[in-house]
Amino acid sequence: SGGSGVPRGPGGSTGPTLADPAPESLAPAPGLADLDRLAEQAEQAGLRVTTWLDGVHELPEALGLTVYRIVQEALTNAAKYAAPAACRITVRAADGEVAVEVLDDGRGPGRALGGKITPGYGLIGMRERVALFGGTLTTDRLPTGGFRVAAQLPYGAVR
Repeated sequence: SGGSGVPRGPGGSTGPTLADPAPESLAPAPGLADLDRLAEQAEQAGLRVTTWLDGVHELPEALGLTVYRIVQEALTNAAKYAAPAACRITVRAADGEVAVEVLDDGRGPGRALGGKITPGYGLIGMRERVALFGGTLTTDRLPTGGFRVAAQLPYGAVR
């Protein structure tokens, strides 16, 4: 646990963002195998992360990248708006669909921004990625506090 491991955004003012495993342009795209590293970075940013993966061994690479990016953005938002908080990542694949859920028990973006949830580029980017697979994305503040990001992505036709 040496340095911070969590780079700052442009100019250092946009809060924590979680970095890709290897920034070299020729490195393989991140995927499900990199979720543990992402969770470690989130922990360095003040989150307590648990990860549960089920049935994800055979997912197509493009879908693995999309799942990674959804989790990356959700954890970045949790680190930015909810930390310190507990965060649970669940990725479950069955019957040609993968379900991704990231829950945190922090104050959430609505609480940090005076009660309004204004979709930023991260949430918009998640929606666009999910739409490419014909999936759905749900983001909402939880009544008990915290925030939930959930995506359902069909993958039977993607190979």
